[in-house]
Amino acid sequence: MLDKGKHFPQSYARMLFSAVGIHQDGQLLITIDPWDERRARELMQEELMLRLYNHVYADPVYWNNLGVEDRIFQLASAIAVVEPDAVFCGATAALLYGIGSAYTLLDKVQVLLPRSTRRDTYEFVEYKRWRPGEVWRLGLFTLTDPCRTVVDIARSSAFRYALGYVDGLAREYDVEREELRAYAQANCRGLHGIARAFDVFEYMDGRSDNGGESEARAAMILAGVAAPELQVEITRPGNAGYYLADYGWQMPDGSWTLAELHGLGKFEDEAQNDPERAAAKTYRAALMRDANLRAMGHNVIHFKLSDTYDVESFGAMMRGYGIPTIKPYADSRWRNRSRSTFNKLR
Repeated sequence: MLDKGKHFPQSYARMLFSAVGIHQDGQLLITIDPWDERRARELMQEELMLRLYNHVYADPVYWNNLGVEDRIFQLASAIAVVEPDAVFCGATAALLYGIGSAYTLLDKVQVLLPRSTRRDTYEFVEYKRWRPGEVWRLGLFTLTDPCRTVVDIARSSAFRYALGYVDGLAREYDVEREELRAYAQANCRGLHGIARAFDVFEYMDGRSDNGGESEARAAMILAGVAAPELQVEITRPGNAGYYLADYGWQMPDGSWTLAELHGLGKFEDEAQNDPERAAAKTYRAALMRDANLRAMGHNVIHFKLSDTYDVESFGAMMRGYGIPTIKPYADSRWRNRSRSTFNKLR
């Protein structure tokens, strides 16, 4: 037997990890065997291992180097093995369904907790006392059904992030607004925050390409910028195809003010052997596209997602380009947060 008071070297931790296959196929350590559980707890006391859940451990360096989505997926997978009856919900279920992944909502694995049950607390697990409704099986996982998953997010999260999940449900599962409203009316009456969820449904639009585009559109709505048309197609002269823009507002004279949300992905092409050359080629094409659109009488603006964190400044910028305004969306807990606050939340 190993002395619990003895300091375990890093080499011993690596030996145990190797023996039980902790990193094979990107898996965490699941201590089904009592011997492994005892050794894992001893290593945890020496801060050479993290206890993530009952019988679930990780090498701290390995865990800390995982991305946000990988953390959620790997820990949820391990919990599903240890506890097959666990029901995943909220942002965790949405990630597993492929509906959305707002990093702000992915700090912990979200699991339903029956009202009669008490559980240990874990740093990376959050229990929700929500009624489960219908559940679906997806591989290892038992999940709240997609509509219920999105309703729960919409009623409990800030509009800025909730909109991306509502859009994702429409985009990935072809659920229409009225269908989601009918589901919520039939299955979610009386739930805390349900009125807020119905407000979010009003802006549901499956044409949004991804969560970033939805989040930026939510910032527009919060700032009192008129909701834009999405994926606007502008026919090229001579019917030679069309230009596509993320957002667009048609002006009284018939022209368009078009807006593009920019991330590094728009200038990256992993299929290219020379990424810098590929990025330069893409950037040059974008400049030519903008010049041609302006020559046709349209205006083109560009912004980054970080520009939207300060909602009031972003709204002022958009109004400066002549984009129509409406009454700001009333999300009193979040709308007036400053840029620094949003940076802390992300």
